[in-house]
Amino acid sequence: MKKFIKNNKLVVITFVICLIFVILVFAIKLTFFPNEGTAIYGDRLDGIEKVKITESEEDSIIATLEDKAEVKEASCDIEGRILNVLITVNDDVELDQAKALTTSIIENLEEDQTTYYDIQVFISKDNDDTRFPIIGYKHQNKDEFSWTKDR
Repeated sequence: MKKFIKNNKLVVITFVICLIFVILVFAIKLTFFPNEGTAIYGDRLDGIEKVKITESEEDSIIATLEDKAEVKEASCDIEGRILNVLITVNDDVELDQAKALTTSIIENLEEDQTTYYDIQVFISKDNDDTRFPIIGYKHQNKDEFSWTKDR
């Protein structure tokens, strides 16, 4: 072994330097990215399986909204514990009419879902109405939506 090391000093030194470099790279990676393998939401989504909003329930929310005369288009998206609902209303709809659409969302969800998920509603118009878009947010522990300040 000593004879091999003596005859191949350059190779052995290069190997040792590369080995040290690889160890340093992993040490730096673990220092700056310690939780790379864990879930993005940590344990905040524990229990979501019990109250999961299914695709058919999302479709039901969209269908109920689109059946309303005030609504031009609607869509839903779930990100973690937040249900995002995007609604485009007709140009002649007033603020109070638009805000009242949130009852259709709540009616299509079960009580345990409304107490688990935060609900965020984005209501917009296709025209240049200065009062729109508006955003409503209902925290899981609240009964009512809070809205962006009327303009």
